[in-house]
Amino acid sequence: MPSADNINKEPPVEKNPLAARITLVQLTAGAGIPPAIDRMPAFFAKAAAVEADLVVFPEYVLGHNISPGDDVAKRFFDLARSHRINAITGCVERHGKDQWCTSAWVVDRSGNLVGRYLKSHPASGPAPHFWPPLPGNDSEARGVLGSQFKVFHLDFAPIGILQCYDGYFPEAWGCTSYMGAEIILWINGRDGIIEDPYCITAAHCYGCVVGGVITQGHNTGFAGPGCVAPLGGYSDPPEEMRLYPRLRQAGDSCVSAVINLSELRWKRKHLRTMHQRRPDMYGLLAQDVKMWQNYPEIPWDYPECAGLVNKSQL
Repeated sequence: MPSADNINKEPPVEKNPLAARITLVQLTAGAGIPPAIDRMPAFFAKAAAVEADLVVFPEYVLGHNISPGDDVAKRFFDLARSHRINAITGCVERHGKDQWCTSAWVVDRSGNLVGRYLKSHPASGPAPHFWPPLPGNDSEARGVLGSQFKVFHLDFAPIGILQCYDGYFPEAWGCTSYMGAEIILWINGRDGIIEDPYCITAAHCYGCVVGGVITQGHNTGFAGPGCVAPLGGYSDPPEEMRLYPRLRQAGDSCVSAVINLSELRWKRKHLRTMHQRRPDMYGLLAQDVKMWQNYPEIPWDYPECAGLVNKSQL
């Protein structure tokens, strides 16, 4: 994989070590809509206006079949550097000569590409189950998948990233948090909504703050165990079992919040679901469980399923 050289050197940004400000950007995509990179400057400016430490864009949006040396990538790096903000965006990245991966890029305030997280669980297959990966619905399953969860140590806190379908697996949230991620950014490229239950459950079970962003859909927002406050004039009150703050409508928009890191770390220190874990009982989570075999009388909706069970990559 190509990697960026750390050639941009800027003086460090002075910031509050006990607070982190994050801007989540919700975008649309499709025919007749300007490329995401042309719409990103306005959101970098809005993030800068609230002194954000990080601005987060959805999955896929920077481009398809791109690399860090392409013009669109350089424009993104320049935006991070000129606004002095850490930034995350999704793309489909070239991987070697003729392969690709669904990649999330992490860029620091100096515009350096400091790391990437590759999507680990491919979203492949037709409705209603969006599985198995049949021809025409198998692009991600034929790409290069991630093989590890990651933590990126930015200048305000350690963060993790999950991409879309990754977030449907509780193990992905748990492993990323247990590796030290205090904040997990869940970037999505689809319609529908950011599902509150996944984010809220992860925040409370694994002691982290979750920031979810999406294209086409809505409900971009935050979940956190009592340590997140809205920024930028957000006036809607909190709602029971909903993200807060959040974007209620679809369309290009952003929402910002400040995370009380001191409060978050106090909660992580005393997280009872950490202190009272029973790993001696959890062995099945790492085994090849074949639950579908309990229902032999139910036919597969697609005959191809029988040969594709437990196969993420084709």
